[in-house]
Amino acid sequence: MSELSGYVPFSQSKIDLFDETNHELSKQELQEAVKLSGYTKKEKSIVNKEIENKPLTNTGRMWACALMGIWKTMIDIDGLKLPATFDSYNICGKLGFKSCSVDGIGKGFFYHCGRIGCEVCAKRAGARIAKKIERRVTLYSLRIQKLSKGRRTPLASHVVEAVNPNSEFWTYTKEKQNRLLKRMRRIAGISGGCVISHPWRFDKSDLTPVYSPHKHLIAFGWVKEDATELIKEKLGIDVIYFKVRNGTLRHRVDVFAVAYYQLSHCAVSHRKHSLQWFGNLANNKISNKTLAQYKDEEYILQDEEIEKSKCCPVCCERLTPARINTEFAHWREKLNLIDNKEDFFEFDIGLLLSVDFMAGEKIPYYSIEKTALGDSWQVHYKQTLKERKEIRELARPDLYAKKSNDEMLNQSLTSFC
Repeated sequence: MSELSGYVPFSQSKIDLFDETNHELSKQELQEAVKLSGYTKKEKSIVNKEIENKPLTNTGRMWACALMGIWKTMIDIDGLKLPATFDSYNICGKLGFKSCSVDGIGKGFFYHCGRIGCEVCAKRAGARIAKKIERRVTLYSLRIQKLSKGRRTPLASHVVEAVNPNSEFWTYTKEKQNRLLKRMRRIAGISGGCVISHPWRFDKSDLTPVYSPHKHLIAFGWVKEDATELIKEKLGIDVIYFKVRNGTLRHRVDVFAVAYYQLSHCAVSHRKHSLQWFGNLANNKISNKTLAQYKDEEYILQDEEIEKSKCCPVCCERLTPARINTEFAHWREKLNLIDNKEDFFEFDIGLLLSVDFMAGEKIPYYSIEKTALGDSWQVHYKQTLKERKEIRELARPDLYAKKSNDEMLNQSLTSFC
């Protein structure tokens, strides 16, 4: 296949593909990802001591390209696109409030939908998914260590899986491809882990995408050196299994860093998850509830801090959704005095009112716009599927507007002859 067709010769892809080994984060990038993913204060201090300042890597550049909308105009392949290429909801990135009306304690939060394809929430969603990968992989390792009474301490590895683009493998159905992938991983010596699919590779200089499908595995097992020859002999498929340089993930921060980088340019679809678990770590083999029994002190502390962040620091009761009382005198000035609205703050009784769900009220979200007359607060409510459909029909009536049967019959056919 030629370069113009989007493919790269398989012999050349063997060289270029495995340059994706620089998955480490700089100190600034790691601190930002740590904040997004929900690490505890104790973990933050450990991370800051262990990680030294390094030159900016590709992680920040990839997320910057995604959030700037550079990839939004790319043509999708089989319904797959890149992160931050789908439209956001009307309340994504908008500010909401929760409060304890008894003690006058409030806290702001920014709504995010959790979709890695959202043009607003992609980076935060990527950090959350990377944190879930790190947690599940680490807890599985702790489980094996406890069941073996310390005799075994398995470490996850970063492995690249690449099938020849010209192989007959790509002509099979998805079900047959999945069955063959399971057999290939078993032959290669991989027992279980997670898979992040990458339809494209990126030029290191200008990050130009080139279609070259491959997968990144964070998996347990021992990859055999002759895995390619064994699979070729047994299944007749030209595939490469390659453990990247420094691919042994000895610390949980390493697992997070690899996953966070790989998710910055993974395959995203409306109908499928960007992450898949297989083998011993498949969801139907072992659940998160089972793995939660093997949490160590770090994860217990983290869960406690997450729970504390949702409760009032005075009475320890759960904060409830609140709305701004626009009849309160000088409410704009009162809210503008709060520097960081995502931290706990005290407010005058009556400034924030609890949302009455029994009366049919919705949770309001606010956006602040700077104007010549001062800050303008606009309120937004989450749209239903029916409302989003109506908005699409109004915006593009030529595509979405309903047509009667008479209009369909009278519509003239366009001939391209």
